[in-house]
Amino acid sequence: MRIRALPGFLLCAFFALFLCASCGDNEENKHRRVLQLWIMPNSQDPIPDMQMILYNFELENPGLEVNVTLLDWNSAWSRITMAATTGSAPDVVQMPTSWAAAVTRMGALASLDSLLNVSGGDSAFVDPLMHVARPLGSDSVTSIPWFVDVRPLYYRRDVLARIGVNPASIVTWNDFINVLQKIQQAHLVIEGVPVEPIGFAGKQDWNIVHDFAPWIWGAGGDILNEQGTKSRIADSASIAGMLFYLHLVRDGYNSRHNLTKNPAQLSADFDEGHFAFWFDATNKTVYFDSPRFLGGQGKGITARNYSCMLPPYSVSGRKAIYFAGGSNLSVFKFTKHRREAEALVRYLTARADVQLEESRLSGFMPALRAAYEYPFFKEDEKRSVFEAMVSHAKTYPAVDYWGEIETEILLRRFGNLFDIITSSPQDVWPEQALVNEIRMTDQELNKYIQRELGGAR
Repeated sequence: MRIRALPGFLLCAFFALFLCASCGDNEENKHRRVLQLWIMPNSQDPIPDMQMILYNFELENPGLEVNVTLLDWNSAWSRITMAATTGSAPDVVQMPTSWAAAVTRMGALASLDSLLNVSGGDSAFVDPLMHVARPLGSDSVTSIPWFVDVRPLYYRRDVLARIGVNPASIVTWNDFINVLQKIQQAHLVIEGVPVEPIGFAGKQDWNIVHDFAPWIWGAGGDILNEQGTKSRIADSASIAGMLFYLHLVRDGYNSRHNLTKNPAQLSADFDEGHFAFWFDATNKTVYFDSPRFLGGQGKGITARNYSCMLPPYSVSGRKAIYFAGGSNLSVFKFTKHRREAEALVRYLTARADVQLEESRLSGFMPALRAAYEYPFFKEDEKRSVFEAMVSHAKTYPAVDYWGEIETEILLRRFGNLFDIITSSPQDVWPEQALVNEIRMTDQELNKYIQRELGGAR
């Protein structure tokens, strides 16, 4: 009798344990909190990379889970502005530097002044991104700096060695032109690949405004004044900087044929050995330093011979100014988990170990100054160049109408400059037409700004 009753007893015990476990699961789920984080493609494998970075955050915060959503760049602006206007928003969102002021104006972002204070204040972060953290006209910090995007000059060590040039001698624009001319005249063919001096795209470049900005600033000009209330694009210095950049096409250092390609095509051309120089973001180093089976360039001709230098500037002794982009992190006012959302932002932005891991995975530079103390940055020649650029970088004016200026006016107008070049005969350089287009850009910018400042938004 006792032997027959034993299975029934065990069965009852099993169900009892199952019900207790289920109750425990339900209790745990009841108290589980889920944060929604929106990011863009910042690395080769964005979501798994982000989940790896967040692993310790979730361990340190039991019951808290972060759900990562990836936005592609083509739809990110519309998704974020829709979220801001409808209230159907994530808790935390990646905020590109040139968008921060516009989304702040919509009144959808939470003030992060107290979070900045406990994270070390303004001085804890690099200047360019702090410039947009507190947009012009706002009395609050609405985003915390996350990572910085600068654009160094990539070069081929083997090419410069062939023509007997020390990379350290390339300091000014004139130095740069002299080296480009030597490469042009050398007619180099390395490993069966003809080498052109430099490559950059024309109208099809989605970074076209970022491409022109350093040349404008380097010549002592600007796109807008510091307050963002008036165009400076037609100042003599601004025109000189833009024409210098375009003259690289006029003088044949950058082929007109390159102007018909997009940046991805030309980046691949550089990887395959076709150019001696190439401007790109710091995350390109991740591709060069990764093996082919992980999507990198492995032991390709350029990967074996590349390095990076500070872009040259116009006159020796002039203060160098480099373009800075990147992203901050913002918290939407609509969040039901304000404390947890701020904890996530602090984890990602104010911890040097996390900033180091983000930089390793993405190739972008930290926004937190303390992260630069790691040997990863101090003992690597290329990253030392990147750090120097961050220290002398500049962002666009943090005005709420900059997005329209960049995407609707400058992108179109700067593209027109390349249309003028490509539609002209090969032996004709349309200097006056280019200057006229720049002056018309100035007029359109001022008209638009005055309309915005007049309240017609």
